[in-house]
Amino acid sequence: MDRPCTLTMWKVQPDQQQAFQDTISRLESVLLRLPEPPGALTLLQSVDDPTVFHTIGWFHNQGDLDAMREHTHARQLLEDLDKLSSEFRPTAHLVLRTDGD
Repeated sequence: MDRPCTLTMWKVQPDQQQAFQDTISRLESVLLRLPEPPGALTLLQSVDDPTVFHTIGWFHNQGDLDAMREHTHARQLLEDLDKLSSEFRPTAHLVLRTDGD
């Protein structure tokens, strides 16, 4: 399978949760308009701390992930998300297996 995905933890600044979610929605819209749109962007919010979010970006191949990283508008929105956060930890992974594989 070896599909790339990104998993990022975001610690959003207090009172910026809605702005963060709105920016995530704009980012998803940009991603869906790429020539080879990636899979869905998953957004999770911690039940223990509502300022902690995780995003999972699903990509079909490394080229799609690279295209997202190079896209001017997507990069700007990622920078906006960074500004709304006091901390973020991006990591890249390969999906080796999901249910049904």
